[in-house]
Amino acid sequence: MSALNVLHVEDDFADALLVQNTVFEAGDYEIGFEVARNLGDARRKLKQKCYDLVLLDLRLPDSLDPRDTFDSVKNMCPVTPIVVLSGSVRVDSGMLPEEITQLDKNRHLCGRVAGPNSLAQILRDSACGDEFEAV
Repeated sequence: MSALNVLHVEDDFADALLVQNTVFEAGDYEIGFEVARNLGDARRKLKQKCYDLVLLDLRLPDSLDPRDTFDSVKNMCPVTPIVVLSGSVRVDSGMLPEEITQLDKNRHLCGRVAGPNSLAQILRDSACGDEFEAV
C-alpha cells in the first residue's frame, strides 16, 4: 500500500482520534492524518500543503451550514477528493451533491462497518477516484 496524506477537518478532538484509531485497527498504518479544528485552520493547511484527500465534518465552529462548509472546502481544493464523515449526515445529505461520498460517523466509528467497506478502504478508494456505495 502506498502512503496516503489526509487532512481531517474535525472540531471534536476525540472524534479525530477515533478516526485514526479505527483506520489503524484495520491494519492500515500508511494513512497519515493532519487535523484542522475549523474552516480557518483548514484554509491555512491547504495553502501550505497538498493532500491526497480531505475528510470533512459538516458542522464546524466557524461554519455551521453544511452546504457552505462543503462548498468552502471544495473551493479551497477543487481537485482534491472530499469524503464527508459526519454525525449529521442523515439530516444533511440532501444539501450536498449526490456524487460526494457521505459516511455516517456513528456507523463507521462504532465498529459496525468492517471488511471491504472499512473506513481505511473507503478513504483509499476515494483518494484514487474509485466509486463504491457508501453506507
